[in-house]
Amino acid sequence: MRLISALLLLLILRSAEPRKGGRNRERGRARGKGRANAVKRQTSECKEYMEAGEKYLDCQDRQLTGVQQHWPEDIHHLLLARNKIQVLRDNTFSQFKNLKSLDLQQNELYMVEEEAFAGLGQLTTLLLQHNKMKTASEEHLLPLPSLRYLRLYDNPWDCRCSLDSLVRTLQVPSNRNLGNYAKCSEPDSLRGQKLKKMRPELLCPEDGEGQQPG
Repeated sequence: MRLISALLLLLILRSAEPRKGGRNRERGRARGKGRANAVKRQTSECKEYMEAGEKYLDCQDRQLTGVQQHWPEDIHHLLLARNKIQVLRDNTFSQFKNLKSLDLQQNELYMVEEEAFAGLGQLTTLLLQHNKMKTASEEHLLPLPSLRYLRLYDNPWDCRCSLDSLVRTLQVPSNRNLGNYAKCSEPDSLRGQKLKKMRPELLCPEDGEGQQPG
């Protein structure tokens, strides 16, 4: 009887081992999920830091679709590269009165409202390259009195009448660091031409010279 009892006890212990391991694995998975969630929460937060006496807010690679209201307003540099921003509404950045540089490259921007950059009187650098912008006017992008560097390349610019004022402003000699390397994607007749070098009169050809009559 003692032998039988010992064997039964051994079998029970062995059968319990996988269940115990399963529970441990479940606990491990739960802990792993907790760590993953902690990492996700951490990466969704922007990083704020000081450099050379100026305040930076680094919000790159955060899957953001817009500007957050709780961000500090006294920043000098706002890094928003590689997010999911598609539209910039009027006064999007108006609370950032001290902003000197704004990096919006590698988003999904296709529309910028006319007053999107209103209030940025200190802005010297605006990076909009690698987006989906097709058209813009001088009033959209260049109402900034301190702007010295504007990057617009790798956007699918539609070189027609709506781009006329922007192209003419970019070609002013004093604006030599504005819009370098940006090229037309449409129409086919102007594809590949640089906005800084093209003939502005080609943007609005007269009827019969490449534009369909109204």
